[in-house]
Amino acid sequence: MNQPPTPFLDDLSRRISHYVRPGIPKYMALRDAITNAVATGLLQPGMRLPTESRWAAELPLSLGTIQRALRMLVDDGVIVRQQGSGTFIAGDSGPTMHAPMHCRFVNDEGTGYLPVHPRVVARFEEKRTGVWSEHLGCSRVLCIERVLKIGDEFSVFSRFYMDPERIPAFSTLSLKQLSAENFKEIIVQETKQVVGRLDQFMAQAKFAPEVCKAIGSTSKVSGQHLIIYAYVGRDSAIYYQELFIPPNARTLHFPSDGRDRGLLGK
Repeated sequence: MNQPPTPFLDDLSRRISHYVRPGIPKYMALRDAITNAVATGLLQPGMRLPTESRWAAELPLSLGTIQRALRMLVDDGVIVRQQGSGTFIAGDSGPTMHAPMHCRFVNDEGTGYLPVHPRVVARFEEKRTGVWSEHLGCSRVLCIERVLKIGDEFSVFSRFYMDPERIPAFSTLSLKQLSAENFKEIIVQETKQVVGRLDQFMAQAKFAPEVCKAIGSTSKVSGQHLIIYAYVGRDSAIYYQELFIPPNARTLHFPSDGRDRGLLGK
């Protein structure tokens, strides 16, 4: 049986301390630490995780905290439970983004969201000026393009703009690392501030050919164009993002601000 490395729980304890922040419950810190362990390769697809009782014996966390974190990871698609066999890291379908802020497509039960599998396809310095540069008010703007696979149903194309001097990690992390990260968490780690106010606008639009190609749709597809102006606090612009969402039958749950944990945080 493929098992986690022996020092896994010691390493996980260090990762948990990295994610503990004022106002963040311990079960969310544990959830984030495990997701990061998967993203960085410490935990590989198919690995069997320790039992909940072993975690409780070796980590400074209660059994209830561990169980809640694991339930969230199941909902996120990071781990799977097999009756009578144990709990395993999910298969090799790619990294799963936890707690996505702008891709919260509600599942059939209405209790959570479809898993989101992100993949960075490009990163470049945006030489053009546009609403992003007006919003950010900086001399250099970095753009990251991603394809976000929503469950096994459809894909969303994203362009994410930020100031690379203010948030250097977006420039220094590899594309593979960025693919596995929740950008909201990078912002918190780099700025020590949480995303606050969000101004969001949605309109029907015909997608450009490069967008259609990226999401695997025909060149004449139209869908929803979602634009997000994000701030730390109320007034400090932190990023500009646009999403191209093809026609689908899902309900999209909009966050009220960057601290909104959505259905999974209730």
